[in-house]
Amino acid sequence: MTVNGHTQLLGIIGYPIEHTYSPQMHNYISAVYNQNYVYMALETPTKLLKEAIDGIKGLNFTGVNVTAPHKLEVMQYLDEIDNAARLYGAVNTVKNDHGKLYGYNTDADGFYMSLLAEGVDIIGKDLLILGAGGASRPICVKFALMGAKSITVLNRTQENADKLAAFIEQNCAYNIHTKREHNRYDVVINTTSAGMEPDINCCPIDDFTFFDSNTAAADMIYNPAETVFLKRAVQNSASHAINGLGMLIYQGLVAYEIFTGVKVDPLIYNDIAKDVFGIKV
Repeated sequence: MTVNGHTQLLGIIGYPIEHTYSPQMHNYISAVYNQNYVYMALETPTKLLKEAIDGIKGLNFTGVNVTAPHKLEVMQYLDEIDNAARLYGAVNTVKNDHGKLYGYNTDADGFYMSLLAEGVDIIGKDLLILGAGGASRPICVKFALMGAKSITVLNRTQENADKLAAFIEQNCAYNIHTKREHNRYDVVINTTSAGMEPDINCCPIDDFTFFDSNTAAADMIYNPAETVFLKRAVQNSASHAINGLGMLIYQGLVAYEIFTGVKVDPLIYNDIAKDVFGIKV
């Protein structure tokens, strides 16, 4: 790809930002589809978030992704927010359309796509979600609206789990459990940071008795590729052990389509995993 006077700008804002793989991934997609975009990592301290959002308009960026800690805070500076993103309570994708900024959230779609790619669906299934923080709410909303048979949320602070359950009941007309209701679950999902670099020896739970050979385990963490949670799930007969790489890639594909209007073939996933992340698939 040659950068020239017609090159359009994309980026990701967050703090810190050095760890991100988004520039490699999006620039790879642009090269494959011969699109004249360049994507950059833009370190943005919280105190400079408003100025950064103003800069999207001022420098005529086509759009930016938004990562921690700005996914909630950024919403106040946008012109319009997608209904799903409002329910999710966070924005991770901002599109600049002729000076008007639109906010979206592609995380829940990306996570669901990553499960489907591994042959795991959630419709009509009993789900156990570990954690009630910002990463949990989008998938609780999406899976409640899609028709999960049941959703149980377990969290260290019971009050936070209860607040999330009340929000889902009010906005999705769906009853979430906040205490263990079943002897087993079809899918168990870790949305916490337990097990992420550098605390790789942490695990969000000690009890794995609700796993059996038909239980799938999914972790939103992708570094390390196999968390303690996933290792222990496999040791307790889990049928699948899915890390967060799929979510990262698929949410990026959805965001790229929002930015550019280019329909990206999901089959590019394997090429991105291999060429960008160095993972054999």
